[in-house]
Amino acid sequence: MRTERQARGTHQKVWTETGTSLIELMFAMAAGLVVLGATLQALSYFQQQFMKQQREVAQQQDLRLGLEVLEQEMRLARSGSLASTTSDSVEFLANLHGLSTTVTATAAVGQTILSVDDGREWDDRKTIVVCWAERCERLTLVRDGQRRVLTVMQPLTREIPSGAFVSLLNHVRYYSRQDERGVLRLLRQVDGGASVLVGDIREARFSYWDENGQVSIQPALVRLVVIDVMMSGRGIRAVREISLRT
Repeated sequence: MRTERQARGTHQKVWTETGTSLIELMFAMAAGLVVLGATLQALSYFQQQFMKQQREVAQQQDLRLGLEVLEQEMRLARSGSLASTTSDSVEFLANLHGLSTTVTATAAVGQTILSVDDGREWDDRKTIVVCWAERCERLTLVRDGQRRVLTVMQPLTREIPSGAFVSLLNHVRYYSRQDERGVLRLLRQVDGGASVLVGDIREARFSYWDENGQVSIQPALVRLVVIDVMMSGRGIRAVREISLRT
């Protein structure tokens, strides 16, 4: 009798202890799920922050490199070579690739052929400038340059002497425009071909200054060009002051 009672008590004790263990396990699992959820949420947050920081670093890098290109090319331009001076764009002429040659025989009035040292790699429709005796004349090529010849579009209106210096002038334009999604970008255009220089900007503003430090919109008087670019997002900003050669 006593043995049966003891056995029944032992069975009840085991059942009670087993039930308590299951409840504790369920609570532990629930707590674990809460901790796991919080951990995943924290990881997602830190991943988003990391990606945001990476985008900002990439934006800063693109902005820095883009403005370095703009500055290098504008420093090749001379005073008086600006074609336009608006607040959202700048146009100028510059010899970006350093192409130059020398006239080897006097070219008479009415001619369209210039004899030169080397006319290779001079593409048609490009603007060239020929300088001699403190005077210069701009001409347009009608066809690709040849080994010893450059052919211009219009007959010469003045004689060009042997020894005159010839250089190529690229038509360069920097301007801001929105794409089809409405995102503002800073673009670079050379001789008609455009490419994106810096994307996703908030503003790109150009200002122009004369030799007396006064604002000027007359291209011939501009000696300093200032560009102020602000990126979207946190408003990363960069300002460059570029002096033109005299």
